[in-house]
Amino acid sequence: MTLLHHEDTPVLVYPVEHHVPDDVPQRSPDDRRQALAALLGHARAAVLEALQDGGTTTELARRAGVLPSSASQHTSVLRNAGLVRSVRRGRAVVHSLTPLGATLLRCGSLPPLLTRY
Repeated sequence: MTLLHHEDTPVLVYPVEHHVPDDVPQRSPDDRRQALAALLGHARAAVLEALQDGGTTTELARRAGVLPSSASQHTSVLRNAGLVRSVRRGRAVVHSLTPLGATLLRCGSLPPLLTRY
């Protein structure tokens, strides 16, 4: 556990093990892509898929086939949903998947535990 201070507010951070439950159905890559597109929209799903190896906003835009401004908006929405983390490195912003984002991308849906609530 780690105690951090954010804007004079103490925040307790502790690691949580993330794994895909055994009862998550295995889907083909095409089925996962279609499920993600239905959930997130085609462009946002493409950006999430482009994040498999992480990268800057410009790299993601190129891989996903969208404008850099669109990639920035999509990563912002995905970050607010807890699927992406972003770190500024100089003038660039580097994005990567969170464990939840990686699970969503791998399964094409949220694990059953998360969809019950």
